[in-house]
Amino acid sequence: MIKALLVDIEGTISPISFVKNVMFPYSEKKLEKFLKENKDKEKIKKIIEDVKKEIGKELSIDEVIETLKEWIHQDKKITPLKELQGYIWEDGFKRGELKAPIYEDAYQRLKEWREKGFKIYIYSSGSVKAQKLFFSNSEFGNILNMFDGHFDTKIGNKKNKSSYLRIAEQIGLNPDDILFLSDNSEEIEASVQAGMKAIKLSRPTDVEFINNFPYPQVKSFKEIKI
Repeated sequence: MIKALLVDIEGTISPISFVKNVMFPYSEKKLEKFLKENKDKEKIKKIIEDVKKEIGKELSIDEVIETLKEWIHQDKKITPLKELQGYIWEDGFKRGELKAPIYEDAYQRLKEWREKGFKIYIYSSGSVKAQKLFFSNSEFGNILNMFDGHFDTKIGNKKNKSSYLRIAEQIGLNPDDILFLSDNSEEIEASVQAGMKAIKLSRPTDVEFINNFPYPQVKSFKEIKI
């Protein structure tokens, strides 16, 4: 029996285009100025050191900046980049320069499930900090209280079975008590291998509907029955 939902953001709750066409360009545009202005703060120092560790050699501040921008272009899911983007986006949300779009069908169904007593958790490649900013500044207002917890790449890669096992352990439920929702077929596969139930979101505006996909697939949250 389903007791909790684990939900992806990009392409599932929110349009892929927002992250790709708004948030990523915003973080790249602000990255150099933000990093240079904040490089002496402990949290930013750690991010800089983590970039150097990832590359495996000493880098100048300009080389760190270029590396981070390259990762943005390559859509790398690397923790120091995601953490830095979280701080940059926080600044943008606070300034009112960013507002998070949420699909209405997702908002309405999540609200309904929450009212019925289901636990709802978020699992995204974006940092937990970025996730909380996103939901605190949505088009529906601050909806952060709809969620019981947040997971990012610190728990593990979203395409690895072990990540979902760790999440189930932290939530305190058996994997088969959890329903995972995502637009990514490899993530769906990994979650099922871990023992979770899963449904793929294939919104026409975001990803193609996969014919003969071995797991349940829908075009909207309205089609999901629990």
